[in-house]
Amino acid sequence: MSISAAGDVLRRRRHFVAIATSAYEDPEWWALGGVEKEVGVLRDWLCADHLDDRRFVPRYQHLAKNPSEEDIRSALQNPRSDQRWTENHAAVVYVTGHGKIKDNNHWLVLRTTESQRIRSTALRTADLAGWLAETDIQNLLLIFDLCYAGQTVVETGRFDEELPENWLVLASVSKSQQAVTGVLTEAVTGFLEELASDLGQKYGVDPFLDVATFIVEVEARMGDQRLVHLPGSPLNRKHACLPNPHYRAPAPVDARRRDLALPQQDLFTHWGPRSRGVVEAGDPGWLFTGREQLMRRLIEAAVGEPGVVLVTGGAGSGKSAALARLVTLSDPVFLEQYRAKVAGIPSELVPPQGAVDAAVLATGKSPVEVIAQICEALHVPTPSNSRPVPSVHDWIEAWQSWLAERDEAVTIVIDALDEASDPQALLRNVLTRLYEPVGRVRLLIGVRSSGGFGGLSADLSPHELLPTSPGRYVFPPLDVRELADQAETELSAHRIRVDEQPWWQEEDLAAYAAELLRNIPDSPYAERPETAAAVADALAPHAGRSFLITRVAATSLAHRRATVDPQDESWLTAVSEGVLGVFRDDMRIILPDPEERIRAVNLLRAVAFAYGRGLPWRQVWPAVTNAVANDPYRVFGDSDIAWLLATRLAAYLITDYEDGVTVYRLFHDTLRRTLRTRWGELLK
Repeated sequence: MSISAAGDVLRRRRHFVAIATSAYEDPEWWALGGVEKEVGVLRDWLCADHLDDRRFVPRYQHLAKNPSEEDIRSALQNPRSDQRWTENHAAVVYVTGHGKIKDNNHWLVLRTTESQRIRSTALRTADLAGWLAETDIQNLLLIFDLCYAGQTVVETGRFDEELPENWLVLASVSKSQQAVTGVLTEAVTGFLEELASDLGQKYGVDPFLDVATFIVEVEARMGDQRLVHLPGSPLNRKHACLPNPHYRAPAPVDARRRDLALPQQDLFTHWGPRSRGVVEAGDPGWLFTGREQLMRRLIEAAVGEPGVVLVTGGAGSGKSAALARLVTLSDPVFLEQYRAKVAGIPSELVPPQGAVDAAVLATGKSPVEVIAQICEALHVPTPSNSRPVPSVHDWIEAWQSWLAERDEAVTIVIDALDEASDPQALLRNVLTRLYEPVGRVRLLIGVRSSGGFGGLSADLSPHELLPTSPGRYVFPPLDVRELADQAETELSAHRIRVDEQPWWQEEDLAAYAAELLRNIPDSPYAERPETAAAVADALAPHAGRSFLITRVAATSLAHRRATVDPQDESWLTAVSEGVLGVFRDDMRIILPDPEERIRAVNLLRAVAFAYGRGLPWRQVWPAVTNAVANDPYRVFGDSDIAWLLATRLAAYLITDYEDGVTVYRLFHDTLRRTLRTRWGELLK
């Protein structure tokens, strides 16, 4: 199940049912003192309040206390019609107690079961699965924690009907093993404890756990017992009955705009609790202040006449942040959740609801991925042809047919054209054809350019340019500046250079720094607005025209114990050195120990070499770190990554998803370039 598909289940009714027997009248079977604890382990995990919409609700609780066969049949075989499970339900059914093999069938031993009359007094365990198979429930986790329970899995696999693909049937032992009370649930407890620890992030921060991960990690903690699954169970996918306690909720934005929405951590940084209390309901937060003239122009482009607007600027100039603000503030889901806070933003700086129809971050994506994402976001019918995977041409034809039938224009925002897997092909084969044959498209495109201050890009140092004469440099032939110029020509685009007049206002940079200094939790400037303003005014001229440099420098200052003297040039030296300088200075503040800085740089360098959406943690991140570090005296592992993510350096990383896997990437391409080419200078 995909993340989005699993998310649909959040709205379904979710049930946890335990069928547990611990006491027996026949002396053949001994009492099982740990059964109540077993049920408690699963109940505490699955029914925890913090799971919110993923939380299961205990049902038929009397079945967890030595139920009779009639009790079980009444609840699961023949429930009242208004209590039957449908496709809108999800359930976890846990069965524990003694099990018995007779006539090559597995039987559930009940409190009154007689050892000499198994057929008459026990319950055929596979019948439980059979009753559930005759409901319409599509999302089910069925666990048999019984001696010889693997036999039940075998019998369930013989059913005539094909079970729903999202059924996961597990047995705590093979058909020839006896189950030891507590082994399975203690293994689950151990896995959940690791999930809740700093190491837990390596399993992802998705809403639900991967089935294969759950089985492997639990079985590894079960000693000699095996965790047997029904053949055909959904192993390589997330499962709606395996809620991840380490889940981090994404920003509340509709999926069609989520690619470019402001990160959730940024929203909480500025709208969440501060050191001096909770933000006032009407406080819009500094993310939505400044750059007023630019925002008015972007809103006009999003709702005005069809055409192409190219938003360019040097790295760190704030073009992506402005586009993200436009996308986020146009989203109906976001506006509904943050209605009171958005009300504090001047109305002319808030785009109409739904102004942006689709938003795409092109980073690492191929042309076919970009056009497919646009079409899927807007519900363009999938191309109907004989090819199993539609080509760019197929999608373009489908797009143009769909567009020709529309009366209204559509607004699309695409950022990071220069970071696509093949920017030239994306430009020529997709973007130039999006508004053919009818002009009903408003296209806003973000692409990095050389910058508007002296021709020297904020993210490129003289070491990366080609000298022509003392003090003068030219860009390499394939620099992104050429791409911006080419896009302007081929798309007949109106170009907005965000780091040049009239769109650039130096006071925006100082205001941005001042808001950071005042609003970051526990900042020494929180109660000293005049000092914050003075420091921001001193910082801004040294940051060139880079919001990135300003962000890193101001954030570092806000995390120091005391304020700095605005007249003291010493702290401004790092700012004047650009991204390298402020990044190095911040690392020294965060990690005074040189050995720890080497450790951190190696871990971050591994992420810097990742392409696409980012680098997965499990197995991959440690392996890449060991490769780039090339240190024969040190082996990097999961504990090193957990350590890094527990430091403030984690703020330099974005957590994202790719192919259902949690991945990590640096929050700005300039940081990646610095770590790849100039990492040694970070350690000086």
